[in-house]
Amino acid sequence: MTKVKVLIEGYAKKIKNGWTASSTTCLITTKDKRIITDPGCNRKNLLEALEKEKLQVGDIDYVFLSHCHPDHILLAGIFEKAKFITFDTNLMYDKDLLLEFDKHELGKDIEIIETPGHVLEHLSLLINSSTGKIAIAGDVIWWMEGEEQIFDVKQKDHSQAKGMNMETLIESRRKLIEWADYIIPGHGKMFKVKR
Repeated sequence: MTKVKVLIEGYAKKIKNGWTASSTTCLITTKDKRIITDPGCNRKNLLEALEKEKLQVGDIDYVFLSHCHPDHILLAGIFEKAKFITFDTNLMYDKDLLLEFDKHELGKDIEIIETPGHVLEHLSLLINSSTGKIAIAGDVIWWMEGEEQIFDVKQKDHSQAKGMNMETLIESRRKLIEWADYIIPGHGKMFKVKR
């Protein structure tokens, strides 16, 4: 069965002139694929996390990118052999070949879904795993450093990103919590969905 491991717990901290931030990065392992989600922008942390798993960048088959913000995608290019599932009009990049992808491109236990709101083009993953049903949410759900991590479908999106739409974001959050047993946020700790 598909396995999901959080390699790097994402962080986001407001500073005087901006942010210190890098996304949560996961390793998804299926019978025949290794998938990295949102590789972030902290190269040292990413390479150390891969080394702990005894993996090289060339061992990764796919990179999933939830949305366009650099704190989620800046390091994608280090995975030179990988195909990239992107938010960019839902295209898969295989070097310079751009192809449409099916919602189960990554495997029968993994569904790629549109979850707009934080930005218009945002994707999340729904995974039937050995642990239960897991949603890798990107920035549909995230917390700032030091913020108490109590989920509320209407919680503020602190980034106020261009194109952010709160009503749409709430609908995307509802979609994820209806389906998932666990949520992996774009920044913060994985949590169990309370019903």
